[in-house]
Amino acid sequence: MEVIRNIFKRKKNSYKNNFGHILVIASSYNMPGAGVLCSNASICSGAGLVTFAFPKSAYPVIAKNIKPEIMLLPLEEKNNQFTNKAKKQILNFIEKRKITSVVIGCGCGKNSSVKNLIKSIIKKFEIYVIIDADGINSLANQQKNSILKDFVNSKAKIIITPHPKEFERISGVKYIDESSYRKKITKTFAKDNKIICVLKGYKTVVSDGNKVYINNTGNPGMATAGSGDVLSGIIAAFVCNENKNLLLKVSTAVYIHGLAGDIASKTKTQVSMTASDIIDNIYSAIKHA
Repeated sequence: MEVIRNIFKRKKNSYKNNFGHILVIASSYNMPGAGVLCSNASICSGAGLVTFAFPKSAYPVIAKNIKPEIMLLPLEEKNNQFTNKAKKQILNFIEKRKITSVVIGCGCGKNSSVKNLIKSIIKKFEIYVIIDADGINSLANQQKNSILKDFVNSKAKIIITPHPKEFERISGVKYIDESSYRKKITKTFAKDNKIICVLKGYKTVVSDGNKVYINNTGNPGMATAGSGDVLSGIIAAFVCNENKNLLLKVSTAVYIHGLAGDIASKTKTQVSMTASDIIDNIYSAIKHA
C-alpha cells in the first residue's frame, strides 16, 4: 500500500502542468455521456488539465453534464463520423497544447474515422494513448497482423482496456473465464503487441507482457453502463504521474476504480450504483488506499 501512496504524493512547488493535459476523444450524438464520465473521472483523479473533444451535435447534452473544470473541443462530423477537418484539428491540438495522454473510443461508435484517427495519433506522438470501447471495436475490423504492426511500430505508449468480447474481437483469441487462462492470454497479447492490456472483469488482469497484476477490488454492482469509461479516465490521469513504472500506475488506477466502486456500494448498494457514483467516490478511494 505504501508503494501506491507514493504515487499520490505531490511536491510543494507543483503546478497543474506537472500532472498532465489529457485529451478525451469520445461520445456521439446518441452516446454523449461516455465522454462526460471519462472526462469527469479524469479531473477527479488528479489530472492537471482535461480537454474533451466530441462531435458538435452532442454539445447540448454534454454542456449540461460536464464538470466546469473541463475544457471543450467540439468537432466537425458527417454521417456520425469525424471529418478530415476534425482529424487535423485533433492532431494540431495534441501538438500545440502538449497533450500528455489521450483517451479515445468511449461512445464514439465503431467506424473507420475512429480507426484512422487512432492510427494517426499512435504513429505521430510519443504520448500515452488509452484505447477503450469503440476504439477497440474499430481496430478489430483489421486483420490481427495489421493490428500488431500498428501497435508494435507506434511511438505512443498504448494501454487497451477490453472487456472479454472486445478482447476476442481485437486479439482473435477465444476467451475462457478461468483465472490462469485469463492471465496467460492477457500477458501474451500485451507482449506480442508491446502494449499494456487491461482485461476487464472479475479480478481484472493487467499486464505489460512481462509482469501480471490481478486486481482484488471491485464488485458486481460495477457491471453497469459507463463504468469502463470511468476507468479509462482514471488511467489517463494516473499515467501522467511522475512515477516511471507504467504498469504500477495503470494497476493502481484499476485498483482505485474498484475501491471507489466498493465504497459506493456501501451506500448506493450494488443494485442501484451508477458509474457517476464511482466518480463521486474516487477521492475516498485515494484517501483510503
